[in-house]
Amino acid sequence: MEDTGIFGLNPSAMAIVLIVVAFGIWVAYTWYYGGATVPLPSYAIGFRNEGFEVPEFEKEEEDSEGFRDRKAEGVEGFGGVANGAGSPSCLRSSSEGAKLVNMFKDKNPLFEEGPDALRELTVLVGKLSCFKKDLVSPSYIVNATRMQPYSTSHDIEPIAETTARCFAKTISPRDLGLSLDKWNSRGELLVKKLCTSYSLKSDEVSEAQALFRGVVRDVSDVARSSCLAGEPSIAGKPGPRDAHPYEKPTEYGTYTGYY
Repeated sequence: MEDTGIFGLNPSAMAIVLIVVAFGIWVAYTWYYGGATVPLPSYAIGFRNEGFEVPEFEKEEEDSEGFRDRKAEGVEGFGGVANGAGSPSCLRSSSEGAKLVNMFKDKNPLFEEGPDALRELTVLVGKLSCFKKDLVSPSYIVNATRMQPYSTSHDIEPIAETTARCFAKTISPRDLGLSLDKWNSRGELLVKKLCTSYSLKSDEVSEAQALFRGVVRDVSDVARSSCLAGEPSIAGKPGPRDAHPYEKPTEYGTYTGYY
């Protein structure tokens, strides 16, 4: 007797029926979600806006230095983007910093440590420029320094933490001075290494040192005026139940030389 499966069909006929049904389901799914009826859901296309024209301000462009930038990032404010629009970061906040880094870009180093020193100096200059950018911003938001890397060679703490303490007015003059001194000393050392590695002339060495000192001086002036002025926003004033100094001068007697 011939073996029959489900619905009285033999295994070969049943396999053919399953293949036909699966093919029909695939055709129907493709037709339904392929755009004939409704567009493909966002979770399936990864929010790529397929089927829609990309707005002009969202299209990517390349600047003259080869960095890809999205015009949509312009929502950061009138100060421009912090990262991705050039090197070092926040280069528009410090013309001296950008000019200093550009002095070594097109030169060939004579020693191996030249490129490493240049990369570190680029990070340091960008970090200081972003620090200034956040401090002069009227929004008082840790934005430009938020993505700056932490380096033990020239940082005491992440610079985003320093910016937040400046906004809260909780950083002491000593802590701010220590950070500024470490940035300055490390930067001076890197500039000397670069001048030696790239064999700069004496006038170029003086120019490079003057540019870096100008960056540090500018950032230092902005930081001291922004971080140390004003009342702290966290535990700045004593509350009604806190201890208050009090004395009543009228209760003191006349001093006669003896207690």
